[in-house]
This record gives sequence, C-alpha cells and structure tokens, in this order.
Amino acid sequence: MSHKSIRTLFPFKVGCTSYVYPDDILPNVRKMRDIVDDIEIILFESEALSNLPDKDIIKRLARFPKQYGITYTIHFPVDVKAGSGDLNERSRYVEQVLKIIKLTEPLKPFAYLMHLEGIRASASEQEITEWQKNCDEVCHKIASVPEIDHRNICIENLDYPVEWHAALVRKYGFSMCMDVGHLWRYGRAWEDTLNRYLHQVRVIHLHGVYEERDHISLKYSKLDDLKIFYNILIDKKYKNLVTLELFDEKDTFESIEIMRLLCLK
Repeated sequence: MSHKSIRTLFPFKVGCTSYVYPDDILPNVRKMRDIVDDIEIILFESEALSNLPDKDIIKRLARFPKQYGITYTIHFPVDVKAGSGDLNERSRYVEQVLKIIKLTEPLKPFAYLMHLEGIRASASEQEITEWQKNCDEVCHKIASVPEIDHRNICIENLDYPVEWHAALVRKYGFSMCMDVGHLWRYGRAWEDTLNRYLHQVRVIHLHGVYEERDHISLKYSKLDDLKIFYNILIDKKYKNLVTLELFDEKDTFESIEIMRLLCLK
C-alpha cells in the first residue's frame, strides 16, 4: 500500500520512529524516507539485547539525508537510568551516551533525546533534590565533551513535572523534547507548559492517549486538544520537529492523516 508524503507540508518538520514496521532500522528508514522529514532512531542496549547499528549500517543510513533530504533524531537507550542513585549506573549511562554519539556522528543528528529516569512523580522533596543532583552530574559529563553541540541534547519529560529538569536544560544550554502525549496522560497543564517552554523545545513528541494507554494513534486524542496544539505551534512560529512517536504502521499513518487534516483546516 502506498502512502502520501507529508514532507514540507508544515512550517515545521514532521517525523516518525524507526519502528513503524516490524523490521530493523534500515528497512524502516527506506520505507519512510519519502514520507516524513525526520526519523527517530530508537536505540536499546542491555545485556540480553541490543539494536545498536554497526558501522556499515551507519554508513548506509548516512547516504539518505543527502539523497532524500531527511534528518535523524537519536533516542538514547533507557535501560540504564541517568538519574540513578548508584554512581556505577550513572557512569555506565554516560559511557553509553558518549559511545552512541560517536557511533552516530556520521548521521549528523538533528537531536539526541535523553530520559532522566530514576524518579517518580510522587517523590519527596529530598528524593527530588538527590535525583536532580545525580542528573546534574550526568549532564555535566555529557556537556563537557567539546564536540557536542549542547542545543542538540534534548531532555524529555516523563511522568514528573517539566519544571523538575528545566533548570538543567538552562544550565547546560540543552534543549527540551516536549512529549505532549505524556503531558496529556499524566494530567499536566499541557497548554501552559507548552506555551511556557516552546522557545526551548527542539523536538515535540505527539501520540494519542486513551485512559492508561499512550503512544497510540492520534484518533484517540481529543480533536479540540489537537487543534489547540496545532494553533499554538502556528501562532508561535515553531520551526523545529514534531515526531509522531508511534510503533506500528496503522497508528502512524492514521496519525499522519490527522495531521494532514489539521493543516488543511
């Protein structure tokens, strides 16, 4: 089945993940390179399983930006917690991030996406303070590498309030990855949050939310919320990236068509 391209349809870039189809990264990129502006390469690495591409795959992926005009974002693995209370785990996280940055440098990524795992939304003030201290240590080590453009490091909001990591973004000159789907799911004041921080946002994650489920088709989201979201981006002249963070063909292309309709209305 052929799908219509939405490349250059919006005043901002629209992307998808590297797992639209149940296949490896390279076949997914080949299938989506004509349809979207950016592809989020989602990486994982654990003792049991790893999908880190080898240098040959990286070399092949590096050809597509020149040939097709796409860009890549790189989602760091979440198997190791950046905000862990364990020093060894934090050190492993930094080593992993630096290894992936070096590996993917030929792709010239538009952004690197980073989770500061290791905290609960119900955490105490003391736990939050300790987590922020641990995350600061990790961010400092990553920011200390001279080859890294700090603006390309994007910290993503999870179930906790964005304010908990906002100071780290400012301190190190990082950017934000604003996951609007997470804001919807966890009952955050999403309009206020998006308006407040949009000038620091390099990547937006968008996906449907229904009850306790997220990362599903946008058809499950409220149409009014989608209209408000789109109008905020237009009103504030957002020029960066909106990634439809979905993991199958049906959800991805349903959501692409919903985005197309938003643009045409």
